[in-house]
Amino acid sequence: MNKQWYQSSFRRNLVDMHIEDWDERFLSEFSPEDYVENLKRAKIKSAMLYFHSHVGYSYYPTKSGKMHGGFAGKEDAMRRLVELCHQNGMDVIGYYSLIFNTYEEDRHPEWRIMDGEEDDSSKRQRGSRYGHCCPNNPAYREYIKTQIGEIADYFTVEGMFYDMTFWSGVCHCPHCEKRFLEETGYASIPRKENWEDPVWLAFVEKRYEWMGEFARFVTACSKEVMPHASVQHNCAHTAAGNWKMACTEAVSDACDFCGGDLYGSIYAHSFAAKYYRAITKNAPFEYMISRCNPNLKQHTVNRTTEEMLLQTFLTVAHHGAAFIIDAMDPVGTMDSRVYERIGNVFSKTLPYESYLTEGRPVEDVAIYYSSTGRYDRFSRGFEHRDSAVALSQTLASLHVPYGVVANNITQRCRNYKMIFAPLIAGFGDAQRKDLCEYVKNGGTLYFSGAEEPDLLKELFGGDLVGYTETANTYLAPLPQFEELMSGFNEKYPMPFNSRLPMVKIANEKATVAARIALPYSKADDPRAFSSIHSNPPGELTEYPGLVLADYGKGRVIWCAAPLVYDRRLQYTDLVGKILEMGHPKTNWSLTCDASRGVELLGYETENGYLINFVDLRFDDEQIPVAPFEIKMKLSDGKSVSSVRLLPEGRELDFSECDGVLSFQTPKTELFAMLEVIFE
Repeated sequence: MNKQWYQSSFRRNLVDMHIEDWDERFLSEFSPEDYVENLKRAKIKSAMLYFHSHVGYSYYPTKSGKMHGGFAGKEDAMRRLVELCHQNGMDVIGYYSLIFNTYEEDRHPEWRIMDGEEDDSSKRQRGSRYGHCCPNNPAYREYIKTQIGEIADYFTVEGMFYDMTFWSGVCHCPHCEKRFLEETGYASIPRKENWEDPVWLAFVEKRYEWMGEFARFVTACSKEVMPHASVQHNCAHTAAGNWKMACTEAVSDACDFCGGDLYGSIYAHSFAAKYYRAITKNAPFEYMISRCNPNLKQHTVNRTTEEMLLQTFLTVAHHGAAFIIDAMDPVGTMDSRVYERIGNVFSKTLPYESYLTEGRPVEDVAIYYSSTGRYDRFSRGFEHRDSAVALSQTLASLHVPYGVVANNITQRCRNYKMIFAPLIAGFGDAQRKDLCEYVKNGGTLYFSGAEEPDLLKELFGGDLVGYTETANTYLAPLPQFEELMSGFNEKYPMPFNSRLPMVKIANEKATVAARIALPYSKADDPRAFSSIHSNPPGELTEYPGLVLADYGKGRVIWCAAPLVYDRRLQYTDLVGKILEMGHPKTNWSLTCDASRGVELLGYETENGYLINFVDLRFDDEQIPVAPFEIKMKLSDGKSVSSVRLLPEGRELDFSECDGVLSFQTPKTELFAMLEVIFE
């Protein structure tokens, strides 16, 4: 099999060109030559180029749509840019906007996504600059297929990127209504969100299916006319977003490799990198950031060099491909200073690229992430994904090697000593079965909440009887578990701002470590209070809040409360103690004694290990990371010949004792890669 372009590409770029053409100045100064010179300044290996934008205009002579007016008289400008990229040794990936198409909604109002709650209006009809076409509309699908054919005839590219493969709204157009009736028998799509309504739940499931099927349709259209070219859909909303987008692993499964543009915290970045690394069909995954701060809405505000370095090196630490997005000035020009800065960033990551194709991640613990479970049923202000990202920060700060398990790779559960599934929801029968089998065969599972009542019943005989009326709730430990819960006790229990599930347990062997306590006032009535500033505990219930139970050869730890979402020290301390219960630190494959801001990652290679670490608190002060000790369990019978600092190869002192490798890192700024070589 021939090596695909993406397997050796770690410096990538896109310049957004979502530009209107009502002003003759727009794109009037666009120059393929200047564009390529900027890419060369930035040391770009793979360039994603616009063929079709959110506005709906094509950047080539189209017969099915409308070419941007700025290309009149220079129709071949984008093809010239493709040729120049190729001449300079760059891969070219074509960009195409799906669903987001303002021009075609205006031209074909019957194609629009009708997401008005009270009527059949679209967002554009209600004042939005964005137009949206429904992926269930056959005429819109035919338009996409025709355009992909035109692109294949006009350009020669190494890959195609299809953006916005998600629902922009809850559509109830005639085509969605017809498909819902044919596939479920239900007469109409519900207009209101209701997680207790079986019709609503069936519709949500169908939206997941339909978006996955649409992604496969587009991929098939692309492969039919460009069989040599890779296909990627933007999977940003599998890692971010919520149930409304309905972008799940069904979309990433239609991709040759996985990636997307994300704009959250550095810990959300770390979590998403592990998630993409887990679900991608082919390595490396791709992680996109914008050069604008905080996002592309701020066109003239750049990220600092330090911010770009941190985000880029965090992707490198996960052995991913770093991708930096810029945006074109409306007249068609680019700021060369931006590309000088990008080039300076990539000049620092370039020496590590030869190592990024090596190794299997060393991961003891996993976070179970369900892209179909991202709904806030009780208006908490957070849900399953938010809890998973918060937990990722805790695990990184503890320096435990962890990964991510997703709905489409649950068979990998057996690779982990312990799995965390906070506020888990959106399970299918296959996922539930795989998770139960994991525990039955000796794994340890922490999970929380009661969105999956069948899981409660199976794993520890839990029967959901309802939820607390108030969101002012507490977990009160039994006396023998007070130390576990960091000093909280029955009189002074651990508080939460969330309604909690009330569960009865039929399993007599299950151990209740804490019970739910409630304030004096049971309802969230602002006038019914015991203390005007707070809602102190006043009643200890019989309902369990923290449960320990054996299941087969494994162990279950269940928490009624959203424990891992809270980042206060007492809460993260309890998470650490639960981790120690399920997977003691003496058994960790890799750890260190660095500060909490350092994330440690390991990879097992053919001849040893690669160990990467990155300082997640790196900023414009550029404070170095002080030397710290790393310890790694060695494979049975293996002995180490050297530990080297890459890429220069400087050797470090090390020791071995009882199968554990120990060595101290040098003083480091931001990032280091270390190589452990076996004898």
